[in-house]
Amino acid sequence: MQKRYLPVLFFTLLIDMVGIGMVIPIIPIIFTDPSSPHFLLVHYTTGEQYVFAGAVTALFGLMQFIMAPLLGELSDVFGRKRLLTIGVGILAFSQILFGFGIEIASIPLILLSRAIAGIAGANFSIAQASIADVTAPRDRAKNFGLIGAAFGLGFIIGPMLGGFVASATGSPSAPFWLAGMFGVLNVMSISLFLPETNKHRSEKKGFTLLKGIHNIQSALRDRDEKPLYIANFLYVSGFTFFTSFVSILLVARFHFTESNIGTFFGILGMWIVFTQGFVLRFLTKKYNERAILRLSLLLLMIGLALYAIVPSILALYLLLPVVAIANGLSMANMASLISKGVSEKKQGAALGINSSLMALAQGLIPLIAGFGSGIVGIKGPFFAGSLSVFFAWYILFFRKQNTYAYERNQSE
Repeated sequence: MQKRYLPVLFFTLLIDMVGIGMVIPIIPIIFTDPSSPHFLLVHYTTGEQYVFAGAVTALFGLMQFIMAPLLGELSDVFGRKRLLTIGVGILAFSQILFGFGIEIASIPLILLSRAIAGIAGANFSIAQASIADVTAPRDRAKNFGLIGAAFGLGFIIGPMLGGFVASATGSPSAPFWLAGMFGVLNVMSISLFLPETNKHRSEKKGFTLLKGIHNIQSALRDRDEKPLYIANFLYVSGFTFFTSFVSILLVARFHFTESNIGTFFGILGMWIVFTQGFVLRFLTKKYNERAILRLSLLLLMIGLALYAIVPSILALYLLLPVVAIANGLSMANMASLISKGVSEKKQGAALGINSSLMALAQGLIPLIAGFGSGIVGIKGPFFAGSLSVFFAWYILFFRKQNTYAYERNQSE
């Protein structure tokens, strides 16, 4: 197997995620911090500022929800390398467009750039297919871990680098010029070092932009798995309430700069990576998924609620490992629970359905959080996130039918 190409794919995903992560410290500064010289929404109310910030974040997720399943299918027909190269190039262009939008204070241009970034950023499904192409079936689970590692490292490096560059240069557009340069390097890396991995291309077939919606419909029709899908959707929604608006909380309540926000998210990412790399391995030797989730979801629910009323910067950072560890444990064990709830023949379908549900949550929740914050204030998303995780916990542990599929497959 052509394992020598795995580092190229890992590098591709990592650079993508670094570029995507660099936007995190910038959005609250340009949309919700009137004290910043780069503040764009001068004539808008605080509530309207929150809505704009939520919309910019949501647009990226919604485009991924629509495009990720479609790009995977297109790569089956037209090849991985071509579409991956185009996607990475368009993502680089979108980053430059975002920076230009900041420079000329154009809200429509910024929104357009985020929509384009969401479409191009959905190329992780092509990278996943490429990894499957070059590895034996027995090694795929291990090598798919490269995707998680790239996401984790990108989530650490991206916000920290974006915050540092913006603070050091005094320009919130500077991180986007840098992200655009990274994208150009990514295109060159794919062009020079990655061959076409799809040696068995499919024939052209009817493509649809509604694949994500069809996946949602499949989830709702699956009587055995539906409670697990819904629980995971609610859990992801709860954590997305946190990630999409905690940076705005940091600015509104504690007057964080871009660099401060980047450091906060970098530490959050480090705790999640530490949890999945070490804590998870230790706990899974002693406890099953349900036992871990019973505690991790409860801790996450409490942690999110406490962020709504956090009184100081010290408390802010003391709570961070609680939320990060609880999320890291919940993420892995929810995925495992869903996987064990279906037969081997349905693993791919379950993965696609679950990915669509997660993308939908990451697309809808920031928008809901934006409107909600505009009505009830900045505490709203954190209480809403806590409530969402509570419902996930309730479905998993207080409804008997949710255990049927899992227990059935464990006994087979």
